Amino acid sequence: MSASRRQAFQFKSIIQKAAAEVDVELKGGDKIILSNGAEMHFLGTSAATAQSYTGNFYFDEFFWVSRFAELRKVAGAMATLSGLRRTCFSTPSTETHEAYAYWNGDRWNEKKAAHKRQRFSVDWKTLHNGLICPDRTWRQIVTLEDVVNHGWKHTDIDEIRDENTEDEFRNLYMCEFVREGESAFNLNILIGCGVDGYDDWKDWKPFAPRPMGNRPVWIGYDANGSSGNGDSGAVSVVVPPAVPGGRFRTVETRRVQGLEFEEQARVIEEFTYRYNVEHIGIDATGGHGDAVYQIVKRFFPAAIPYTFTLSSKRSLVLKMLQIMRAGRWEYDRAERELVAAFNAVRKVKTPGGFITYENGPREGDQPRRPCVGNHACCH
Repeated sequence: MSASRRQAFQFKSIIQKAAAEVDVELKGGDKIILSNGAEMHFLGTSAATAQSYTGNFYFDEFFWVSRFAELRKVAGAMATLSGLRRTCFSTPSTETHEAYAYWNGDRWNEKKAAHKRQRFSVDWKTLHNGLICPDRTWRQIVTLEDVVNHGWKHTDIDEIRDENTEDEFRNLYMCEFVREGESAFNLNILIGCGVDGYDDWKDWKPFAPRPMGNRPVWIGYDANGSSGNGDSGAVSVVVPPAVPGGRFRTVETRRVQGLEFEEQARVIEEFTYRYNVEHIGIDATGGHGDAVYQIVKRFFPAAIPYTFTLSSKRSLVLKMLQIMRAGRWEYDRAERELVAAFNAVRKVKTPGGFITYENGPREGDQPRRPCVGNHACCH
């Protein structure tokens, strides 16, 4: 079970590729049947689809789903029989997430008399080698540094640090939880906006040549330089509401860090072939953004450049907060990087005392930018 079925199908694809390396072809849609009769089912986080199976249960990215307690109770029952196992794995989200009380033992202890409660040590020093805790559950923390130190040679830690803010690096790669109050956006509200697109968006076919058919979409784009030292550019595809007061849906995001501005423009052009694009908005505040706009307007003359000021950035964030509180924005839960982008937005005070927002806790940090294009579309 993954946060969304699209993410579950990504796991299926990895399994199929691994089998193909030993000349075994695995076929199937929502499930794969092995030669010995065993079945692998790939589910999203809809409790209704998760309660009818019996088997080993694997829960992916459980710190990034809403209604975790309900899902754990219903879906976890699949592994009730002796000999079956329940395995949950995830990057951490926030300490206020429902799953955190299970991770740190608070949920287990709250049902115990005071003299029977036991302390759970869930820091890296205790858990990096794995440990069976008082609730008879084995816990382990594995960081990117752990993997590299054990011989993994395919990741450059310095490059990953450079691409992320320090807070993002600690959260995504060093298994540290986000504390509430540090971000302009409440992480639990962000997670609550996520849906399983396969089940909830009947008109969305993510692997089709035209994922939204002929439905109009808007594209928001924040460009970056080719050096990789500037902002981490991204494109967001947003489906606007069909009726006034309806929901905005972010159906796809793509990062384009390190691309020359001509290549960035080609990415936008590719999206115009896959979607019925009604509007393109480009952040032209920096030089590269304007350069991309000059190319884009050749094949999409209606493209609009945006130049953001301290005041307009503040307006952008406040409008997005309003849309979220009204329940008017959705994204597929597989778009976890989009959530991280929103969570990186911080409220700051300028030297003149003006309140605005920035993507990163300090000057020089590289912000995540999928949220900027998304903001502009919804605004």
